Amino acid sequence: MIEESFATMGAPPATTVDFYWCGKILGKGAFGQVTLAMHKLSKKLVACKAINWSILKKDSQKEKLEMEVSILKRFRHPNVVKLFETIDSKNHKLLMMELCAGGDLLNYVRKRRRLKEDYAKFIFKQIIDGIAHVH
Repeated sequence: MIEESFATMGAPPATTVDFYWCGKILGKGAFGQVTLAMHKLSKKLVACKAINWSILKKDSQKEKLEMEVSILKRFRHPNVVKLFETIDSKNHKLLMMELCAGGDLLNYVRKRRRLKEDYAKFIFKQIIDGIAHVH
């Protein structure tokens, strides 16, 4: 498909869901779910955030989603999740994002019940650095 696209159009093909293998569900939210996915060509593991367009009833919700996408596209910081690409389909918007294999912070802290102060400071500094960059 890629060779054919370069031969006919002189450019890479538009990315589609066919470029990825999707695996197990990592989490669910109000508007969709996040699954583990692997890019077929690079074999890179990513998180695929699938947002169902039909659930977003108000235009303001769709605008917030588009704002999230435009903001994430601009950022490159070690403490902010990277957005690699987006794929639009009829019913869903797919966000291919950096995989954070350690899970979310809430579950991390719950699992350990308590963090040592030095380690809590280290994590807190990372959060503040990420927020400062976004701000």
